[in-house]
Amino acid sequence: MKALLCLFTALLAIHCGAMVLPDSSEPVLEDSNLISNWVRIDPEDKKAETLPTQAWVWQDGGNLMVHLVARIDSTFTKGSISVKDEGTQADYLRVQLITIPDAYFAYYYAAYPLGNLLDGVRDESMDVDYAWDSHYSYESKFGTDTWTVTMRIPLNELRYKQDSPYKWKIIVSRYHYDSNEYYSYPYVITKDGKDYFTKGQDIVLQTPVKHKLDVTFRPYYVKSYDLLRRSSSWDPEHIGMDIAFNPSQRTRIKLALNPDFSDVPMDQARDDYNSKYPPYYNENRFFFIEDIDAFGIDSDVLYTRSIVQPRLAFKATGNSKTLNWGALGAFDKKIVDEGVLINPDDYFQVLAVNPSWRRFQMSNGIVSRVNKGYYNHVYTGSANWEYLPNLYAAYEMIISLRDKESENLPDPQKGYSGSFKLQAKPGDFNFSVGYRKLSKDLALDAGHLYEKDNEYFSGSFGWSKTYAERKVRYASLNAWVYNFHYDLSLDPYYCFSSVMSANLYLASKINFFASGYFHDKVQDLNKDLHKAYDASLGFYWYKLKSFRVLGNYFFGRTLVYALSEVYPQHKITINTAIYPVKNLSASVAGNWIHYGYDKLLLPGTNMVMLDEEYVVVNAAVDYTPKPTFKISMGSGLSSYEMGTSTASLSFWGNLRYEFRPEWFVYLGLKSAQTQIEPSTWQDPAGDFRKDLSTAYVKLSVTL
Repeated sequence: MKALLCLFTALLAIHCGAMVLPDSSEPVLEDSNLISNWVRIDPEDKKAETLPTQAWVWQDGGNLMVHLVARIDSTFTKGSISVKDEGTQADYLRVQLITIPDAYFAYYYAAYPLGNLLDGVRDESMDVDYAWDSHYSYESKFGTDTWTVTMRIPLNELRYKQDSPYKWKIIVSRYHYDSNEYYSYPYVITKDGKDYFTKGQDIVLQTPVKHKLDVTFRPYYVKSYDLLRRSSSWDPEHIGMDIAFNPSQRTRIKLALNPDFSDVPMDQARDDYNSKYPPYYNENRFFFIEDIDAFGIDSDVLYTRSIVQPRLAFKATGNSKTLNWGALGAFDKKIVDEGVLINPDDYFQVLAVNPSWRRFQMSNGIVSRVNKGYYNHVYTGSANWEYLPNLYAAYEMIISLRDKESENLPDPQKGYSGSFKLQAKPGDFNFSVGYRKLSKDLALDAGHLYEKDNEYFSGSFGWSKTYAERKVRYASLNAWVYNFHYDLSLDPYYCFSSVMSANLYLASKINFFASGYFHDKVQDLNKDLHKAYDASLGFYWYKLKSFRVLGNYFFGRTLVYALSEVYPQHKITINTAIYPVKNLSASVAGNWIHYGYDKLLLPGTNMVMLDEEYVVVNAAVDYTPKPTFKISMGSGLSSYEMGTSTASLSFWGNLRYEFRPEWFVYLGLKSAQTQIEPSTWQDPAGDFRKDLSTAYVKLSVTL
């Protein structure tokens, strides 16, 4: 009976245009499982390929096999070798597998000429999470006129409905680096939104896939050495373990015992000297990056860098047809330096449930940060409804409750935030209007909130257009306006701000961009109000494969918070990427900043209180001779003078070696120094004081 049902399903699928995949341990290269007639999707003109690509798809038990044959010419770009998930500047072939079309996600696998591995998951916002990892593999061979790839995708790693036969979809694509063009079959573009996941080529897999109990253990050991104190000691905190458990295709659980981030590079040098708010740093720790999009929580509410050094952390994510969910918990470590509490041992917890339908999506989350005598609980919820084609309505609500015994609050602190937005996306245009209000007592201790006790109305306009076979490949124009009402609970005042930006991408591989900003009332630290504006002009040139450069000139009148006054500001930015030889890359990003005030010194001394001209430079070098071995080095320099210091310098270096599959050894060095004697012609380096200098070795294995 089951065989009869499978046969009936297969006949029905063929009638509906689906491709029924054969199951074979040998290559099946027939017309019945062939995908051809690829068309151009970027630019979006559906032009047929001049260098045809073909793909054959079949099932090999628990694997999906894809064999691709692509015609190539002298523009074929091989790129360079890289470690997994870093990609390279090269041509590539891409397979996207959609196992649950109405859940609106796709598994993403790329194949490069030199065998680079890059996989991820594309979500309904069209972003790709490259932190997701699989065990896919492929063979790549190329000659003078043909490039062939045979890809193997393990199916028991994926999330899908258990009932067989499996009715999935597939999208195959090709990228030409030299012409910056994308081709695909079928014709689907990211502007399709959720329809992107329903327009793929239908495929039917008839052979059931056996799910295996997927448990991995990754113990690690870290040994560090303080080069300043010239000391090292054995510490149980230098031993930890990551445990990953996938009980089903739709559920993933990860537990980290004393997670270590020694191999994470140091944060770059930044220009945040004239900032009213604490600096925001992007998360770069893998445990917190992986699957974090499944929670659907904004960084205002959940800023994972608030979890400084977790002793124990766990995370679980899952999905069904219309529901995504996630849970995260972390016990932070108490850090005390010379009797001063640097970081409390708070417990963080996140619970998220996000139902989604074709034209209506919701997100619900509870974020908590607690300790003895302290708690902060936050509910965040939002919804987005496409009530008519290309017409959207959205809302967001945040409710917070906070209490802390040491602050002697008379009652628990209760706060809220609410917003509403209407949006229209007709053709190449995008319009929106919105309103948001944040109360004074809104408390988001696990997040990173800039402002509260305000409300504002907003409006935006956007236009973008892609052109084919023209000197201009892409053009866009965007504008935003805001009408703020600040200090609602104190002395309310209104202010107006506007932002404009424009981009122009030319076929000659040079981009031009410009932006402008105006704010009629900016409040300083003394509650006084000022007018401020700025504008910038820039370009990005990438015609050469071995050299790229970005330049930008910024000018305006900026509020200097330390002086409570507006001053002229000029900034020049130059970023370069260089690929001098095979498998070696280097980058340099520099900023020169100048303000229109005189350097401020502490009266009667040479101690600098406020610098008026300085540079911030970051540089990095990567050498990857093979996919299992990589050396990275980087340095950051800021010449901002502060007190008696005339500059600050940081350096880091990492060696990563995968000596057997998923067994790694890391070696590294981190150093931070302060220049206490300025550079001179006689002594260009000046005199530096070492503030931090640490070497480490880390061993991580997967069992």
